[in-house]
Parts: sequence; structure tokens; C-alpha cells
Amino acid sequence: MLKPLLQSLAEVEAKLRAAGSVALFLDFDGTLAPIADDPASVQLTDAVRAALQRLAEQESIVTTIISGRAVEDLYVRVRMENIIYSGNHGLEIFGRGFRFIEPEADARRDHLSRVTEVLRGRLERFQGVLVEDKGLTTAVHYRQADDRDVPAIEQAVRAAVAAAGAWFRLNSGREVFEVVPRTDWHKGAAVKWLLERCGEDKPLPIYFGDDNTDEDAFAVLPDGLTVRVGGPAATCAQYTVPGPAEVYRFLIWLNDRVVARSAALDASSHQFQPRVDNGQRE
Repeated sequence: MLKPLLQSLAEVEAKLRAAGSVALFLDFDGTLAPIADDPASVQLTDAVRAALQRLAEQESIVTTIISGRAVEDLYVRVRMENIIYSGNHGLEIFGRGFRFIEPEADARRDHLSRVTEVLRGRLERFQGVLVEDKGLTTAVHYRQADDRDVPAIEQAVRAAVAAAGAWFRLNSGREVFEVVPRTDWHKGAAVKWLLERCGEDKPLPIYFGDDNTDEDAFAVLPDGLTVRVGGPAATCAQYTVPGPAEVYRFLIWLNDRVVARSAALDASSHQFQPRVDNGQRE
């Protein structure tokens, strides 16, 4: 049963004590920052930035920000060292020695670029539609479009993706359609890939996300701590919070707990030491 996270902190603290270290995964839009009509306008508040910086300084926590945004876009908005950045729903990973791009998605950049141009041509007649080329995926944002146009927008997007054959699939998010390479890679695969590189350490995975794409990650973490931010009750997550404000409160709580017990921990035995990867899938 889905539980309110901030009313369940006693059991969360018990899991933290048992694990010793933490692999923290955070979505960006709708989780660390509120959703905005214009994706380019979204920024972290000073308070959230400070909370992330404090967590990044903790040896027993490794923080990954995993988002549908391109990894360069994500880095520009956060710009902190000692954090892992995973963009395009896990298709690319950068930071703390990692360099990874999912090979099949990388090989389809030119095909995706052509689909994106087709979409721009078909959708230019609709006011309030933004077609965003993210390199490995393309997003069609319709948050500012007239509600009466949405069925026609969806039809145009589906037709363009269908015409591309088996190369791509269409994901539906929060007032966005996303054209994604048809591979077996997603946020859940990216999370597993990162956790497998923890070596002998077995950190407690904590994952916050607000979107349907985060469900893939929730599903691969049955023994972790998974949190749906807002959204419907139909989810694989174990816990829920109403929105980014409550995510921030948890980050403050988590940092306080880690600081409080840091003197009792042998940090070197729990530190997550990722190896440099050559970008090839195993």
C-alpha cells in the first residue's frame, strides 16, 4: 500500500541504519523543481540547491539526478561536482568518472533528427506547441496549446512516429509526447547499471520521481525506497509525497540524519567508488 513518506520516517531511518550508505536518485522537473509551462524557465531554488550541495559532500551518499532532459541541459541547471547526471531517461550518464551513451540510441541520432523536422513541419500550425530536440530523444510539449488542439497534435505525432517504422516508440508524459529510440534501455536499466558499479558496497537505493517514465525505476527497486511525487495512486512506488516542497523537506531530513551518525561510521568502508566506464553496455 502506498504510504505518505513524511509520516513514515521512522521506518525509513531503520532502513538507513541497516544499509549504512545511500544511492539517491532524483528526477528533476516535478520533483526537485515544479513543472513550468516553459521548460527552459525551470530552475532550482537556492534552498534546494543548498540541500543538494550538502548531500553531495556526504561520503556515504551518492546522488544521481535522472531526467528526461538532455544531460547537458541537466548539468547547466544544477552545475555541481560529485553528482552523477543521467539524461534522456537514462540513455546518457555523466559524472563521477562515468561516461555512457546507450549505443543504439546514439546510432539513431540522424534518423531522429529527420523525424523531428517532420514533426516541426506538421505542428507549426498549432499555437503553444514546442518541439524540443534533445539529441537522443525528441519532446513535443503541448502544455501551452489549446485543449481543443490536443487530439490533432497527438494524431500528427503518432503518424510521424509510425512512419519512422520500428526505430522509435512514443511515450506520453505530463502534457508532453516523447519520441524515444526503441531499445531495452530506460530509467530502470540506468539505475541497475549504476548500482551494479557499486562494487561490494550495497547502498540503499532511494528514488524520487513524478512521471510515468519513473515507474521503470520503481519496478527494479523492490528492496529500495521508492517515492512517487504527486500523481495518481496507481504506481509501483512504496511511498508518496505531494510535490517538490516535500522532496526538499526529505532531503534536509536525510542530510541531518547522515551528519548525526557520521562520527559512528567508517566512511571509507561505505563509500561508493564508481569505476570509469568506457561507455559500452555489458
